[in-house]
Amino acid sequence: MRKMFTLMAVIALLLVPNAALAQENGDVTVVHGVPDLDVDVWVNGEATLPGFQFGDVAGPLTLPAGDYAIEIYPAGTDPEGNDPALADTVTLPGGANASIVAHLDEAGVPTLSVFVNDTSAIDAGNGRVTARHVAAAPAVDVLANDGAVFTGVSNPQEGVADVPADTYNVKIVPAGATEPVVFEGDLPIAEGTNVIAYAIGSLEGGSFAVVTQSISGLGSAPSGVPTGSGGLASGSPFFMFAALVAGAAALLGGGFLVRRSN
Repeated sequence: MRKMFTLMAVIALLLVPNAALAQENGDVTVVHGVPDLDVDVWVNGEATLPGFQFGDVAGPLTLPAGDYAIEIYPAGTDPEGNDPALADTVTLPGGANASIVAHLDEAGVPTLSVFVNDTSAIDAGNGRVTARHVAAAPAVDVLANDGAVFTGVSNPQEGVADVPADTYNVKIVPAGATEPVVFEGDLPIAEGTNVIAYAIGSLEGGSFAVVTQSISGLGSAPSGVPTGSGGLASGSPFFMFAALVAGAAALLGGGFLVRRSN
């Protein structure tokens, strides 16, 4: 349980700005993909995320760089007269559009992954779909209108592609198979929008689910060039956040990994 609180502490440091220490802003979205873990997060003496639950998506938040005092309590705990399960002060750099995801690895162990979101221009008439596998489940294929869009995606990888703006029937199936369908739903992809879908929870544990975040305003003139790539996003912002999370995890005594796939 202490490791789970450590995980949430690292995430919580991204949630409340300290304007006095602002140097550069960044956009941060936090996704809670760990089942059966409800906590109250206090940052700089304020109740920031009371009852932060599995499936919650917080953000996007535009935050300055700064130092943050973090206190983590089991959900519903009165901080008056009670010591936090975990407390520390950590430092947040700025300057990226990132998603921080608390989730289970393929074996079901809580972990943390940092993704840098693709905010490059999208060609006129197109949208962008990003599929992130952060669930306790084997590798999967992602189908749209029964055609494979991403194949062999394993935890914690992603696939990114630009597609014509439309509503797609999306299915998630085991890699190389068409059955069983572990998820099916309609996913609208708007023009100029990156729709990011996260597979979270545990397939064997019955908590497997899909949650989404959207980044709009990415449309370009008709001469724009569509982009897309597979694997975890790369670039200097990733390493900035990876260094932050790895350093905080080591400081707090957690065993969580920030992993990057090529």
